[in-house]
Amino acid sequence: QWEAFAKYDGSINFMLTRLTPDRCGTEGENTTEECLETGKELLRRFTYILDVKCLDEGLEALAGELGFSLPYLNKDSGKTQVSARERIGDDELYEFILRRNQRDFELYEWSKGLSLVNCSALEDENSDSAGNGGGHEFVDENGTDDDIFTSFNETHDFDDEFSAEDYSVYNNETGSKETPDLVGEKSSQDIILVTNNNTDNNRFNNHEDVRLLQIENYKKGNALLLNIHITHHAGTTFCAAMKQIGNTPSNACNGGDDWPETVPRHRPWEYDETDRNAIELRKVYHFISWEFGKKPRSPLVDVNWESPHLVSVIVMKDPIDRRLSGDGGINRMFGKEEERTEEQWEAFAKYDGSINFMLTRLTPDRCGTEGENTTEECLETGKELLRRFTYILDVKCLDEGLEALAGELGFSLPYLNKDSGKTQVSARERIGDDELYEFILRRNQRDFELYEWSKGLSLVNCSALEDENSDSAGNGGGHEFVDENGTDDDIFTSFNETHDFDDEFSAEDYSVYNNETGSKETPDLVGEKSSQDIILVTNNNTDNNRFNNHEDVRLLQIENYKKGNALLLNIHITHHAGTTFCAAMKQIGNTPSNACNGGDDWPETVPRHRPWEYDETDRNAIELRKVYHFISWEFGIIPPIPLENVNWESPHLVSVIVMKDPIDRRLSGDGTILKMFGKEKYRSEEQWWEFAEYDGSINFMLTRLTPDHCGEDGENATDTCLEQGKDLLRRFTYILDVRCIDEGLEALAGELGFSLPAVGKSSGKTSVTARERIGNDDIYDFIVERNRRDLELYEWSKSLSLVNCSALEEELFDDDDDNNDIINNDDDFNDSAGNDGNVL
Repeated sequence: QWEAFAKYDGSINFMLTRLTPDRCGTEGENTTEECLETGKELLRRFTYILDVKCLDEGLEALAGELGFSLPYLNKDSGKTQVSARERIGDDELYEFILRRNQRDFELYEWSKGLSLVNCSALEDENSDSAGNGGGHEFVDENGTDDDIFTSFNETHDFDDEFSAEDYSVYNNETGSKETPDLVGEKSSQDIILVTNNNTDNNRFNNHEDVRLLQIENYKKGNALLLNIHITHHAGTTFCAAMKQIGNTPSNACNGGDDWPETVPRHRPWEYDETDRNAIELRKVYHFISWEFGKKPRSPLVDVNWESPHLVSVIVMKDPIDRRLSGDGGINRMFGKEEERTEEQWEAFAKYDGSINFMLTRLTPDRCGTEGENTTEECLETGKELLRRFTYILDVKCLDEGLEALAGELGFSLPYLNKDSGKTQVSARERIGDDELYEFILRRNQRDFELYEWSKGLSLVNCSALEDENSDSAGNGGGHEFVDENGTDDDIFTSFNETHDFDDEFSAEDYSVYNNETGSKETPDLVGEKSSQDIILVTNNNTDNNRFNNHEDVRLLQIENYKKGNALLLNIHITHHAGTTFCAAMKQIGNTPSNACNGGDDWPETVPRHRPWEYDETDRNAIELRKVYHFISWEFGIIPPIPLENVNWESPHLVSVIVMKDPIDRRLSGDGTILKMFGKEKYRSEEQWWEFAEYDGSINFMLTRLTPDHCGEDGENATDTCLEQGKDLLRRFTYILDVRCIDEGLEALAGELGFSLPAVGKSSGKTSVTARERIGNDDIYDFIVERNRRDLELYEWSKSLSLVNCSALEEELFDDDDDNNDIINNDDDFNDSAGNDGNVL
């Protein structure tokens, strides 16, 4: 087969045969130099050339050229080091294919000189790059065409398979049957597509026919997408993705104040009400979720899963991994996993509440509760229900599953991280006791068999993805694999859950200051927008609207932001992930057009200088919030006035600073640094010493944060200088750590009441240290000593960070479903990651 593949003529010099007028590449190894030059001439005429080896960096650069912002990109972390030669596994065949496509290969190598981003330089200079070196031996799995999932419309040409004679429209109100001009078109009357030869009360025996009709109706706006969410089966992730596509219920996609009164709130539905409820809900939402932590009130088998108005999806998960997901209740009963005693582990293993958790929710008689005595018949009942669902996804490769689902249903998802956050730590290792592990496995044997069986129906075969694609984050099949990505996103308790604003403050506790009159009132609804700008202040702490109680300040700032009365501001030290932060905020609401710092859309009523003086902070923040929800102040140069002059306690300002290891920051690099000291990979020892002795970056943070720029004294910077920096950081509303910036942004979103697109959970981290990158201990130690005050400030700031990155790395293995212990704990971990999107 490999020989036939190699000799196949259909792909010879594939590029040249498409780019040249006479398709001259078809001659293979006999293709002429003239043909190659014809291809080059065409490429020269294109505005841009990108290289798939660093496609994300290319897209980011393209966005910068064309003046738009992209969502968070994964910087091609999915690239693999497996070469084409290794994949083919036969040197002669490899050389044969190479010879036949020699001109295409020459064209590609030549095109690199015109590429908007030099991928090889990116690989050489940045150790956090996903590349593995140059030359033809590199295979970029991430950059290949997205053909791994052939779209549903390509594999099933609906118009070819069905004509107007093949199906009809059922009118729900009249029951009449018509052959429409355009089947599936929305009209004033609800419609159901059904095949003319298979209309047993709109319930079909042919599952594929059912799926086709459900899919087409969804695309035409006549079917509702429903996730059957077994708790801890990635329902939060699924909901967050669907919120980016269209309307969903406000409360975790399950319900909320916006639920239409015409549809009952109970779930699941009875058979006869399924059509009507799905039709009514699709008028409002495209997607809803039914979460079943408790056992369903009525059997799921009773739902009309064959309704042409309902596209049903269930996400399946390894049952032992599900048991280890943990939540507040489990941790209160049995202790935190990392602190659990042998006695607690035994109690955890014997706990009956989670036995065969899936089967007890999926079967009508909840038959899984018998544990190891659960019958084969019970298992078959669960299988029968799964067969009726439109789609099954596997949490092990959830992002690929969601991407495939999007292709089937005709919508596009934002960039997904392809589950790179998965960990190879097994359930057996996490439990740490073989007998207990085997005991849990026996008690949940039927759930485990159901999960293994379901893989055969999954939209995406995760095991094949792991086996075939070396860019997969998985570690192989079997129960030893733990999917951390699929757990629920409950690790961040929202600010409103941990701080009940209404309980902590009443109308008597605070007042409204009217900026125009200076009058102080006790409002009916504090923080409500009115025709006059308002400031929330506590009645007992009103020193010119500046408060000593930092927590009171934060509460007021947060509530005002949620009500549209406070501006979100990032104090952006250059190379501290400002580009990433800005890109994320642009997806939430209006921001200044130029890197969130300014632009042509800046209001004339607000001066463009930064930072602000104390007395102008309130007014400027109020005016800007009328236009933007977020702005950024970037400080590459030293601020013209001290940052401490700003009224950081203004209830109209929510301030955020992202902190970063100062040595990693120095190694971030930019065009100026490269011109001065050469590319990192090719830097001589002499250039490294010049780089180390360069004064322009000494204690870069402290020189920008302190009023007298005291960090410039390098190793002689005083403890007083350090304390000044700490004093300023304490005044900011939030501190984030660049090492887990995605988790930090997600936590920030939870605090401020908005939703972010799915993010990569800081999957771009690298284990290559700054010491290794520099490659000379003396030079490294010299740089550390000169920047030790910045390093001390960064280490100290971790204790105030909204998310504890070290706890995330050490305790959670990127588990989206653990407790809230990652919030505000100390951190001694030193990670060289966190370089922001400023490489270009």
